[in-house]
Amino acid sequence: MSGLLSHSGRGIENRADFVTGKLERVVPTFWRRLIWGNNQERTWERPALVFLLIGTSFIYLWALDSNGWANPYYSAAAQAGSQDWKAFFFGSFEGGNLITVDKTPLSIWVMSLSVRLFGLSSWSLLAPQALMGVLSTGFLYGIVRRGFGPRTSLFAAAAYASTPVVVLMSRFNNPEPLMGFLTIVSVWTALKAMESGRLRTFALAGSLLGLAFMAKQVQALLVVPSLAVSVLAFSTGSLFARTRQLLVSATALIVAGGAWLLAVEVIPSSARPYIGGSVTNSAIELSLDYNGLARFVHIPINSEGNRATTKDDVSPHSDGFTRIFNGNFAPEIAWILFAGVVCCLILVVLGRTMNFSLQQRNITAIATTWFLTAFLVLCFMGTMIHTYYTYSLAAPLAVVLAVGFSCLWRVRQRLILRTLGAVLVVSSSYMTIRIMEYGKDWPAWMAPTIMLLGAIAAVFWLLAATRGPIPTMGALVLGAVLLGAPLAADMFTLSTPQHGTNPLSGPTGNDPMSMSRLILAIKDGKPPWAQQTALGAEPSNKVVNLLHNETLQQTWGAATYSAQNAALYQLESLRPVIPLGGWLGTDPAPTLAEFQSLVAQHRIGFFIWQQDLLDRGELSAETISISDWVRENFQEQVIDGVHLYDLRG
Repeated sequence: MSGLLSHSGRGIENRADFVTGKLERVVPTFWRRLIWGNNQERTWERPALVFLLIGTSFIYLWALDSNGWANPYYSAAAQAGSQDWKAFFFGSFEGGNLITVDKTPLSIWVMSLSVRLFGLSSWSLLAPQALMGVLSTGFLYGIVRRGFGPRTSLFAAAAYASTPVVVLMSRFNNPEPLMGFLTIVSVWTALKAMESGRLRTFALAGSLLGLAFMAKQVQALLVVPSLAVSVLAFSTGSLFARTRQLLVSATALIVAGGAWLLAVEVIPSSARPYIGGSVTNSAIELSLDYNGLARFVHIPINSEGNRATTKDDVSPHSDGFTRIFNGNFAPEIAWILFAGVVCCLILVVLGRTMNFSLQQRNITAIATTWFLTAFLVLCFMGTMIHTYYTYSLAAPLAVVLAVGFSCLWRVRQRLILRTLGAVLVVSSSYMTIRIMEYGKDWPAWMAPTIMLLGAIAAVFWLLAATRGPIPTMGALVLGAVLLGAPLAADMFTLSTPQHGTNPLSGPTGNDPMSMSRLILAIKDGKPPWAQQTALGAEPSNKVVNLLHNETLQQTWGAATYSAQNAALYQLESLRPVIPLGGWLGTDPAPTLAEFQSLVAQHRIGFFIWQQDLLDRGELSAETISISDWVRENFQEQVIDGVHLYDLRG
């Protein structure tokens, strides 16, 4: 029998050599390495990675146009940037360059270039985000592969690619995909720099992180403490050399992340649009306040969703360690989060006993501190937080989960650690079922199947005391336990059109007060002001045709509020529309005097009245003054249920 097996093994090797020889003669070296990898990789590794990336691309691109304009606010800015280079540079909401969006414009630049090349459509707006998600998966694989085997690397990449919030945002046009891609590439570059000590590589890592800041501002900086500590503690060279490396990276980050801010600050306000989201028309103030410290402030909110006054009953705010595990946040990220927390603690405790190589130590140090930083920030952020902010946790979570399980498997000879691995698998199955209870429409067979697979994986872990890599069947069962439910949640996400300001993963929640149920009510217009703020009301075709009329020569076809209403009219009519007061109608731009001047110059076609937003009472004083002036000086007309004022006369 042993001779037969030996003979079969030599036969397989001979056939492999024959196939490899034919490939070397037929397939050029570059493509052969791309498909099959280099000599240091196992023959199955590169095809498995290619298969994973192709599958990820399929999921991210499947029926992508079902999401329509996704977030119309950013789509309108991309449309404006594709038509006017000034609007492109500043990230203006509309081609008339009256006001910008409330973010730095790097992600808008990518979409604007795509629209300029391929025309305005859902695909041209959303496909770049999907491709960024696929590239992020590939680079995350590269990060883990620098120190760990192909199985660990593939599992980390699969865990990241299948995380519901990653799937959700990779099919959406918010800045998260670009921020995530640049952050992951920055970490990949920083690992190379820590091994080589080359200052130019450190500068590149800092520059990439500065560009990530240009995409989503403070959210991109969650990895900075991790990189700073890791470089100072573990990079090559003396303490002085490591300090210099850190200073070079920090300088590059500040230059790349601050160049646009400085350029905007030195340009006179009369020569540029108003910086949306700021109080003082300042890009630096926008970064430090609205997109910075304000995200950590708890704003009192009443039961109707408005800012509470001293007379209102304040709704309790949800923060602390339970926030990420509640019915709103858990479906986005928490499927593997409990296991990730335990794996992070295991890596911290066992790090000294694992005899890590240089590369393994660097990866583990960065991943654990990055994970802990992002986890704590998300738990204790203020009121201005969306569920999709958990996107920032997905990459470090995938790494610590894969590396943590890999390390547990390496030390399974010790019964207590083997038992810990089995308990972790079972508890992960239990957490999955608890999260499924938040939503409805799950198939009845799924929870029992997950528990059965969890039990099988736990028994397998307890009995696997011998050395060697994890068997393929065991790896598949473990992967099904940890990633099966997230993948199922992704199927719900793919089958549900996502648009507006707060996309959500998975099925609708059971709790009547859950975010998914509230979003459904908002889509039905309950209350109307919330629909117009979060999603935008469906534009009237007759009004769209009126704005699109070629005889309308004004710079702006119309002015209205909120920004989502303006965005939908702009996207459908292909004419610039002023979002009075910016995103929520609360910015002091334009002023009444500026608006009167534009009307006097015959530069605005129509004013679209929104009574529901006026009744809410959250608009800026300037926006209310403009509304009152229009009503007092122009004749109202109703077209298809929309109240209009013709400003051309």
